Amino acid sequence: MKPRTILFVEPVGAVANIFSRFMSIPLLGPMYLAAMAKAAGYDVSILNENILGRPIAASELADVDLLCVSCITATIERGKELSALYRNTRAALHRPSRSIVGGIHASMLPDDVSEHFDQVVVGEAETLFLDLAEGTIKDPLVRGHRLDNLDSLPFPDYSLIRGWGKRGLKPVMTSRGCPFDCNFCSVTKMFGRDYRAQSPSRVWSEISRHVKGTVFFVDDNFCVDLDRSGEILDIMLKNRFSRKWTAQVRTNVTQRPEFVRKMKQAGCKVVYVGFESINPQTLKDMNKRQTVDDIRRSIKVFRENNIMVHGMFILGSDADTKDMFRTTAEFSKESGLDYVQYSVLTPLPGTEVFTRMISEGRLLHRNWNYYDGMHVTFAPKQMTANELQRGMIECFGDFYSYTNAINSAINASVHAAIASVENLFRTAHVRSFYPSFIQFMGKGILRQWTKENKHYLSYLNASSRD
Repeated sequence: MKPRTILFVEPVGAVANIFSRFMSIPLLGPMYLAAMAKAAGYDVSILNENILGRPIAASELADVDLLCVSCITATIERGKELSALYRNTRAALHRPSRSIVGGIHASMLPDDVSEHFDQVVVGEAETLFLDLAEGTIKDPLVRGHRLDNLDSLPFPDYSLIRGWGKRGLKPVMTSRGCPFDCNFCSVTKMFGRDYRAQSPSRVWSEISRHVKGTVFFVDDNFCVDLDRSGEILDIMLKNRFSRKWTAQVRTNVTQRPEFVRKMKQAGCKVVYVGFESINPQTLKDMNKRQTVDDIRRSIKVFRENNIMVHGMFILGSDADTKDMFRTTAEFSKESGLDYVQYSVLTPLPGTEVFTRMISEGRLLHRNWNYYDGMHVTFAPKQMTANELQRGMIECFGDFYSYTNAINSAINASVHAAIASVENLFRTAHVRSFYPSFIQFMGKGILRQWTKENKHYLSYLNASSRD
């Protein structure tokens, strides 16, 4: 029977990282599918537990004809729980139930989820979702087809997300696929190494709809094709786009300082850069294709253009020793990073790291709740799992400290004073003091995270002694 009511669900995961308290970005895949279903006449809504700030209740599943769950690895266990809750709730009401799971975890390990859902979608779902929803595709395992024309995607409809309200951060996806092949990343396995992109005019049509808030280009690398990205910036400048925006980029974009200047002119506020490591051997092992000199240059160029830098590091690769915690934390402060995000190496399904860890017998467990970048789930080579976990916490604690926050505030005051002479005080003030606020608040958030994960820290401590 064709469903009338479709509910898309994004489950919550473990306590993720220091930034989860400040922003929650919905997965865009379910939003595209929800917009397609709405246009086809279905009664559609989206429940995102991160945005709701609470668990989904059984009563919210009672009138759902089709449940569509999208998960990353760290949220799949909760997704299984919600599927069971949905099935039991409908059975108690003597109503049929039907559940579909998709997303990167299901795509990488379909056998892990097949018994918990009626159908599993592997890969991209846009080209077949409406047939799947209508029931004309009945296979338990459905392989999606790559969407080549990204301009055909509908605009995300945020009104479908319950509890969205007037959130200021608007995620925008302009491309899929990555030409790079870092060994810790599952993006290439999911979307391929062929770079597919929306046209600059399509990108403008979407971002111009956002009259308030900050646009976040969630592409894995917004600047793969600098000519195309430059066209987008030119359109933004021509139309006097007034929104601040952020993007994920690689260090190589700063090889063209004039392009970075244009990014700033077009309103770029913050860049998220995967530095990954300041250990040259680790960068080589990761297939990162960048050097420590590239990292230093990129920070310098972004700062010269008044663009804040959110640096992302991965700790615990086979070439890393315990000295890396101190040197990475010192580098983060000395180089003037505005924000940092430290993660432990995580063997995510679909990655070269995952395959290697299995072959070497180094996975500690397969409790997917902890595969979130904040929990150690494997046995490192040059330290214990407990030492890696504690080292990551120490890195966070060193950067997100009251001392560092005060020092940043002092530096920001000097920056603001200089800018005021140039009649730019207001802009500089807003830009410069927010990192100090985050650093100050981060200390308490880190303490709370450590408290909430006390049981896991005890587990690692015990396992390291065995």
